[in-house]
Amino acid sequence: MELCCGKKGTMRNRTVRRKFDEKENKVLLWGLTLGLGAAYAGLCFNDSLWADEAYTMLLVQKPWPEAWKLLISDVHPPLYYMIVKLICTLFGYSVPVVKGISAAFICLTMLQGIWLIGPEFGKKTAAIYIAAVGLMPQLIRHGVEPRMYPQAMCFVTACGLLAYSLRKHRRERGLFWRWIGFWAFGTAAAYTHYYALVSVAWIYGFLLLAFLFDRAVRKTAVRRWLLCLAVSIAAYLPWLFVFVGQAVQVEENYWIEQPSLGTAIRWAGWLFKTEAMPVSLLFTVVFAFGFVWLLWRGITEQREELLAGAAGYGILFLTVLTGVTAGILFRPVFVPRYMIPAAGLAAFGLAVFIAQMPRRLTALLCGLLLLTGGLGYRDVWKEEYGIQTARTRSEIERMLKPGDRLIYDYGHIGLVLEYYYPDYEVAYWEDVDWNGSGDIWYCQVFNELTEERMEELGLDRTLKGEYGLDEYSFRLYQIQSPG
Repeated sequence: MELCCGKKGTMRNRTVRRKFDEKENKVLLWGLTLGLGAAYAGLCFNDSLWADEAYTMLLVQKPWPEAWKLLISDVHPPLYYMIVKLICTLFGYSVPVVKGISAAFICLTMLQGIWLIGPEFGKKTAAIYIAAVGLMPQLIRHGVEPRMYPQAMCFVTACGLLAYSLRKHRRERGLFWRWIGFWAFGTAAAYTHYYALVSVAWIYGFLLLAFLFDRAVRKTAVRRWLLCLAVSIAAYLPWLFVFVGQAVQVEENYWIEQPSLGTAIRWAGWLFKTEAMPVSLLFTVVFAFGFVWLLWRGITEQREELLAGAAGYGILFLTVLTGVTAGILFRPVFVPRYMIPAAGLAAFGLAVFIAQMPRRLTALLCGLLLLTGGLGYRDVWKEEYGIQTARTRSEIERMLKPGDRLIYDYGHIGLVLEYYYPDYEVAYWEDVDWNGSGDIWYCQVFNELTEERMEELGLDRTLKGEYGLDEYSFRLYQIQSPG
């Protein structure tokens, strides 16, 4: 499994690094990163939110003591919210600012192509990696959400790439700062999302196996690995008790339903999902074939860089497998977006695969990647800048009067209403005091408040129209308060 052993390997590494360090190569990669970063920035200037995004905005605007209590009762680690709250104290609590933070972490993930991949694999692999991160449809969608997934992916990707660097340069001296980076990014990932913690655990496992197979450096490398693991565990201990409490909460009551076989099959192509399903399906096949090809050629030819690409895929697959297994043994705890923390390493594996193909095939696959990403960008642009949210907010604000109240029958839309209408009381329909003053505006998603129930309460309702906020469609009824 050695690629860089002896003079020949050393000369090859120096050649790759010398070629990569040429100025025009870095200019090309920086230009590609900045261009894709600008495309992400273009998706940030709107105020369209779904429930989890609204939760983020509501939480970070709370005072620190209240925000911390909510963080402890949440089902995610706190680092993302802390970073967002600190940045927002400087630039303001607005949706474009928080979406911009997510886009910035996507850009930092792409920049790892310049900092970590280029020097080890060359310009071609680095460029394809940057494009893969920037053009993966579901990364475009979730890359501008006010959520922690881009941040988790950035940390996991850096941890994984540094693990490869530690493995590749294991016989060299002066690896202290690489070990520090490996530890720091892994710990930061664990404090960002629990599936990022799962991915980092698998990275640690892969690195240990790689060291154990090398007799020449086994003892020294394993000792360093054990020390890094011990420091990582110590750094995570302050949050461990909170994690246990959150795990108990999930075990008792959690919203994720048991997936079916059909659901699991759909997950396979989720990262490349667009409205153009044939294109998404084709790229999913290419993606899956890339893993098989890298694993086969890496083992048969004993090429370490190909096995590294296969390991990038493997972190994604094993993270998903961990989530599915936990769901089978305990209760469902996995949804497709939890793939995102490991998606950067999967993009690295895809880049290694495409870069190994003949020039014409590489160009064809890059064209397919560009087409898939372009379709994904079109889909997300329509979602972010659709007129539905703006029209709904404008018309409802025009109808509301001081003292009016908003009620709902679906908890997700309740969070969105709380964010958009902070000056009005927002409540679940069963919790409302019908004798209060002002009119009541019922956002009906599931029709829980039926006409029969209205008659029992002695209330009349008037349909005002059909509206939508982000992904939620509802009928709006005006209910005259008897008070």
